Amino acid sequence: MNALHDTSSITCITAYVVTVSILYFSALSLYRLTLHPLAKFPGPKLAGLTYWYEIYYDIYRRGDYTRVILKLHETYGPIIRINPNELHVSDPNFIEVLYTSTGKKREVSSWHLRPFQFEGAHFGTVDHDLHRTRRAPLSRFFSKGMVMKLEPALKTKAIQYCRNLETWAGSGEALDLVTSISCFTTDVVTDYLYGNGYRFLDDPKMKLSLYHPIHMGAESIITFRHFPIYLKLFNAIPSSIMKILSPDAELWRLFRVDARTRIRRIKEDIYAKDAELRTTVFHELLMTLSVAMFYLLSSPETMAKLRSELEAVAPTTDPSAMPPWTKLEQLPYLSGCVYEGLRLSSGLPSRLARSSPDEAIIYRAPDRTWIIPPRYSVGMSAYQIHHNEKLFPQSRKYQPERWFDEGGKRNRQLDQYLLSFSKGSRQCLGMNLAYAELFTLLAVLVRCYGHRLELFETTAEDVDFHHDAMIPTVKPGSKGIRVLVKQMG
Repeated sequence: MNALHDTSSITCITAYVVTVSILYFSALSLYRLTLHPLAKFPGPKLAGLTYWYEIYYDIYRRGDYTRVILKLHETYGPIIRINPNELHVSDPNFIEVLYTSTGKKREVSSWHLRPFQFEGAHFGTVDHDLHRTRRAPLSRFFSKGMVMKLEPALKTKAIQYCRNLETWAGSGEALDLVTSISCFTTDVVTDYLYGNGYRFLDDPKMKLSLYHPIHMGAESIITFRHFPIYLKLFNAIPSSIMKILSPDAELWRLFRVDARTRIRRIKEDIYAKDAELRTTVFHELLMTLSVAMFYLLSSPETMAKLRSELEAVAPTTDPSAMPPWTKLEQLPYLSGCVYEGLRLSSGLPSRLARSSPDEAIIYRAPDRTWIIPPRYSVGMSAYQIHHNEKLFPQSRKYQPERWFDEGGKRNRQLDQYLLSFSKGSRQCLGMNLAYAELFTLLAVLVRCYGHRLELFETTAEDVDFHHDAMIPTVKPGSKGIRVLVKQMG
């Protein structure tokens, strides 16, 4: 009798839970599709109904949601709803409205920030005013004037990089260009942050770098954003086990811990800036330089034009004779090559979402005006803007000429559409440092080694954007951009 009573009770409880669950999800679905503040915006109903639509493409289709969003715009127009609480806009004219730097407050959703674990630092700050307060002390540290003082160190690292390249000369062994450039960018940035960097360039073969650990970590970020419990489990795995499961994953964790340890002796908030520099500046630098070198080596005519411009300011192939980066950035063709590298390397292809905390954001589409409610995120994708055919005709081609006018001077009208370092009040603080490294190393590589480097079993598939892992990722199995270094002759 008691057993029958217990069974009946379990059945009743189960029925109650199922009924309540059905009613809850039915009510939630009805709200999201009809009463939600974003219900009026176009887009697939399933995306507005549940986050599982995004999860499917992000995780099960491995970072494919960014491409899906681009296709959705073709169907639904320039503004679409991409999940229950977020919109996406494809119109380049909206950039200045969304990523404003003066007069309007812009915040980042905590949902986008939670995988990074930067609470209490400026990079992980949601609130606009608090972010501005935390950012202010760091701004001077990364100002152009401060970065200009880095010139001697930049030159020293460039010379050391060239010395390492010579160890590959005539060996017949293919050099992984991306990994080697990562050694240069890592050493420059960590020297600047800590005064004592990681010294990856001390290895002449430049085999160890941050490139693979960062990619391993980036591939996990999207999963951690959707399922934060996985991040806690990941952090809980003992180092002894992680070294066996994934050496790159353990190296990524060690770098995070090392940054925290060093910065406690300097300034706590720079830890977050160091992490931002590693995931944006490090990656942006090495991919921009690698992509630019791939296309330059693939196009002898373009390479010849750049070499001719550099020969006029650097008569010898001695890297120590290269002018400072502040002079190099004034060269129109070199600038065009740098900016094309930035554009084609895609920056951060994931949407850069912002919200207004206190007033609606107005988007004036060609056919109507849309009012985006306060505290709801709206984003844009650098990858989509950088391949807008109206702005960049034949956008898949590497064309440095598009960045200067017929008179041979830099045409800055397109600069407003370059989102590699984001825009507005949350623009990457390390941008000046990035440009210093970009102009220095690209000039040195082309002037001193442009005639001695040859692509080895590398195609466009090894540089083209394949899927979104917060940073652009090439096709799985790619061996990277590999080159042979010829003997001096």
